[in-house]
Amino acid sequence: MDSVTESNQPRIAPAYEDIGEAPTERRGEWGPRLRKLPRKLVTWIPLALLVLWTVAPLLVTLSVSFKTRGEVFAFPSLIPEEPTLDPYREVLARPGFRGAFVNSIVVGVGTAFLTLALSVPAAYAFARFNFRGRHLLLLLVLLPRLIPSVGLMVPLYRIAILLGVLDQRLTLIVAFTGTLVPLAVWLLVGFFQAIPRDLEEAANVDGASTWSRLRFIVMPLAFPALLTIGVLAFREAWNEFGLVLALTRTPGNRTLPYELFLMQDGTGLANYPGEAAFALLTLVPFLLVYLRIERFVVSGITSGAIK
Repeated sequence: MDSVTESNQPRIAPAYEDIGEAPTERRGEWGPRLRKLPRKLVTWIPLALLVLWTVAPLLVTLSVSFKTRGEVFAFPSLIPEEPTLDPYREVLARPGFRGAFVNSIVVGVGTAFLTLALSVPAAYAFARFNFRGRHLLLLLVLLPRLIPSVGLMVPLYRIAILLGVLDQRLTLIVAFTGTLVPLAVWLLVGFFQAIPRDLEEAANVDGASTWSRLRFIVMPLAFPALLTIGVLAFREAWNEFGLVLALTRTPGNRTLPYELFLMQDGTGLANYPGEAAFALLTLVPFLLVYLRIERFVVSGITSGAIK
């Protein structure tokens, strides 16, 4: 009777058995993790190299901007031995820096607005209207983008001389816009095609015109795309040097890249700390603005990539 009672009672495992089984279970859990390790390495190693490739030049530029000329040519080190703000003071004290900064903002904003004003109607026509040769014409629109800006310097210079518009900020805006409209049209076509046609058809039934549909339906829905194009246009105008060199003569109409070019010492001794400080001062404002609108830009890029 006692034996039956004992057999019906649940068996309590000794404490040493639990201690002995735990390492076995933990070893079993490491198996899937080890199998996933090569896949993670294949993903993370290229990302780490890309981040290093991107961040390393910025760190070196930041380091050089706090050094003296003599320290730059001494034994290279990332951390300055005696940090100084003299390169930044030298850049801010330059007579042409503030004027070039204002010119860059005016030309960049003007290029962005003019690029959108010309590319939005053209891209909408390609996206919504079916006409003969539409795909071929869209390809031909992109072909001028393949011409480098160096190849446009002489033709645009001769056109500006012929029209008497050389050395004007408006000339720079028009020239930059001409190089950016093909790319903007090509990108916006994909954005507009991703917008459902049913929304425009419903508005058309209510009597909305083509301009009303574009203005009140398509453009609000494509706001991230428009912001993306505006940022790209502003960046291109902000960094362009060749066309500024060809189309300007006086310091009052030059932009920041040309002013940075003028910092080169005529004696042959490069002012690396000053140039690094100049580059960072021109980068920081654009970077701060971009961080404020980064989520819209990323949304616009990904929505266009889906199409």
